[in-house]
Amino acid sequence: MYTKVLFFFILILGIVSCKQNDPNLSKNNSIVTDTIDVEDKIDVRSIGETLLPDSKIKVENWNEYQQLDQFLTTFYSISPTEALNLSKELSTITKQLKDSISIERFTRPDISIRINVLNNNVLRLADMATISSINSEEVKMEIQSILDAFSALNAKINNITSQEKLETELDTLNLLKIK
Repeated sequence: MYTKVLFFFILILGIVSCKQNDPNLSKNNSIVTDTIDVEDKIDVRSIGETLLPDSKIKVENWNEYQQLDQFLTTFYSISPTEALNLSKELSTITKQLKDSISIERFTRPDISIRINVLNNNVLRLADMATISSINSEEVKMEIQSILDAFSALNAKINNITSQEKLETELDTLNLLKIK
């Protein structure tokens, strides 16, 4: 009698456990999740100051500037995750720019300061890539800081070029007055 009760108990236990593993029940419990993070949207940012045609001519042989300018175009419409992934490469390019100021008119302290600010912002973004608790808003703010610093660099290059052009015109006018 004891074996019959034990056999009956094991049989009931087996039936109950099989019903809990019913494939129809597991289909209803499965949840489909979207793999795209809602917070990782691409933001389109306004383009800051760009180089004037005269300024473009002055920097056309400055390869590192050209490379940075080309690379930063992707940052005008980029998601925070993608920006963090590209931050190491951006820091390398910015470091090369900082080390390569070969055009004499741009070896001035005001240009160096703007390049240093740009480099510091880029390094801060690269550091953010290693911190897991950074949210997308902080990354977006840092991207905007980088673009603002690059815009300030462009503005200064434009100002220097315009100043040189005005000085040349003044020298020409002074020579004409002397004659």
